[in-house]
Amino acid sequence: MIKSKRNFMAALFGTAVMAPTFKFSTPAHVYDHLKCCWTWYETKEILNAMPVRINGITAREGISFTVLSDSRRRDLIRLNPVAARLWDLCDGRNSVDAMVRTMMGDYDVSPGACFNDVLLALTEFKRKGLISC
Repeated sequence: MIKSKRNFMAALFGTAVMAPTFKFSTPAHVYDHLKCCWTWYETKEILNAMPVRINGITAREGISFTVLSDSRRRDLIRLNPVAARLWDLCDGRNSVDAMVRTMMGDYDVSPGACFNDVLLALTEFKRKGLISC
C-alpha cells in the first residue's frame, strides 16, 4: 500500500472513532465525510512538502499557454502563464510559502487569494501525477 494511502487510512480510522453517534449515516454522508478527510489529507501533505516535478514531463511553449507532455509526446495538461510560472517553481527547492511569496512578487494579488490559488494548482498537479511531494 502506498505510504500516503496508508497514512490517509490511519487518519480516517482515527476520525471515524470520533464520528457523532446521534445521527444515522447514509451513503451520502459517508461519501461527504470521506471526501472531506481526503481533501484535508491532500492539503496537509502538500503544505508540508517541497513539490518537485516528475521526470519525463516536458514543457512546450505556445503563444499564450504551455503544454506539458509525457515521454510519448501525449499532451497531459495546458497551463496558462501563471500556472506555467508555478510549474517552474516546482523544483524541490521551494516550499509552498516560498512559492506564494514569489507569485505575490510577480503578480499583483492578495496573500489569501494567492495562497488558495497556489494550493489549488498544486493539488491539481499532484492529482494528475505531474509532481511529487
